Amino acid sequence: MTGVKDFIRRLCKNRLTVVCLILFVLIVLAVIFANFIAPYGWDEGEVVNRYLAPSAEHLCGTDNYGRDIFSRILYGGRMSLEIGLISAVVTTVVGAIIGATSAYFGGKFDNVVMRVLDVFMAMPPILLAIAIAATLGTGMMNTMLAVIISGIPMKARVARGPVLALRNQEFVEAATASNSSTAKIIFKHIIPNILAPLIVQTTLSISGAIVSVAGLSFLGLGVQPPAPEWGAMLSAGRSYLRDYPWMVIAPGIAMLLTLFSLNIVGDGVRDALDPKLRD
Repeated sequence: MTGVKDFIRRLCKNRLTVVCLILFVLIVLAVIFANFIAPYGWDEGEVVNRYLAPSAEHLCGTDNYGRDIFSRILYGGRMSLEIGLISAVVTTVVGAIIGATSAYFGGKFDNVVMRVLDVFMAMPPILLAIAIAATLGTGMMNTMLAVIISGIPMKARVARGPVLALRNQEFVEAATASNSSTAKIIFKHIIPNILAPLIVQTTLSISGAIVSVAGLSFLGLGVQPPAPEWGAMLSAGRSYLRDYPWMVIAPGIAMLLTLFSLNIVGDGVRDALDPKLRD
């Protein structure tokens, strides 16, 4: 508990991090309670209300189908954040297991695993996600799988480095001498000691996952219309950018605020967990 309190104290010393954390929490609460906050349904619209500019009745205007953009942003944020959060957590967990196992056994096994990961890392994550999504097809689950698979190699690399330094430590040798199973050594003794960098990576990778999801949807390979998703909304509104810019600006600002707050919080968490910065 002392370590947790110390972490919270250091995190709260950074005012920008606290402000961005509050902003992100507000965004999460807004999308969770979209059913109560949104003035209209995400698919509710009338042709006579098409292309209405932002007003008191429609805070962010309406789209080409007469649907309220503010309501669609709230419902779309639910989908974007859900896919982003789940993808980031799963990617970090799977990557940590692969990286820790590879580093623990070392030798030829480590070389084979790393060479396989190098093949995937030879392609930028977003291009790899596009290739996977194009192979699997569109839809929420396939989009999530594409983001997860494309992010695993980097997370495995991040986990592998600290484990290489830990595997020869005395507490690991003691666990091995006591006939502890390999799984117990990895999950009970090694992974808990690399939680700090994993937490930081998870926090920072959430924004990357959201961008990947939005990018796939923007290209037509992710969540498909009429389902509300920020990337899909940007893609649908780009044809009307000159005449009705609010169709792109509103979801763009929502994504910008979310990504900015997440990145600042991720940097704050990293600094708070860094032992070199402890007072």
